[in-house]
Amino acid sequence: MSLLFILDLAGTFFFAISGAMVAVKKNMDLFGIIVLGTVTAIGGGTLREVLLGQFPPFAFRQDLYFSLAIIGSMFTFLFMEQLLRIRSVVLLADAVGLGTFVTIGVLRALEMNTTYTSAIILGTITATAGGMIRDVLAGEIPFVLTRDFYAVSCIIGGIFFIILHRVGVTPDLVMALTTLLVIILRVFAIRYGWTLPRPH
Repeated sequence: MSLLFILDLAGTFFFAISGAMVAVKKNMDLFGIIVLGTVTAIGGGTLREVLLGQFPPFAFRQDLYFSLAIIGSMFTFLFMEQLLRIRSVVLLADAVGLGTFVTIGVLRALEMNTTYTSAIILGTITATAGGMIRDVLAGEIPFVLTRDFYAVSCIIGGIFFIILHRVGVTPDLVMALTTLLVIILRVFAIRYGWTLPRPH
């Protein structure tokens, strides 16, 4: 089992939890929880595949990803009270999903011979688009546009990936280090309140 496959499964599961928790906080029913969890887990990767001209998108070619997203959503439904009490666990799940999906998005783009800039953009889309769709469905301004250094962490992670790739670091180490960097940036942004400047 490759590191890429493990990261992909981990990102799908943890993003499903993150998305499902938004539905829980909006007092949605089980169907709403599953929809938001699944959209968060699969939306970004699906959009990336469409932009790369890959049809049908990867998640639609095997049942594993939808199944894992539904399992993550059901897990959230069953243990929502415990998860609501442990906010740090939910934030960490989101950070792990973010880190893994940036890495996967950049790698997938490079495999399709995109430019480095396009690869960074597609990595960011992979990590954030599902959450944007989730927030729109939940009636919120997309989280990525408003706070917590969210997309910036993805862009930095994408640049870091490209640098390591260019200097010849082994692929598995590139993926592991990039994922870890994005997770750390996300956690620090939450811990220290990092944000981009806003107009006053």
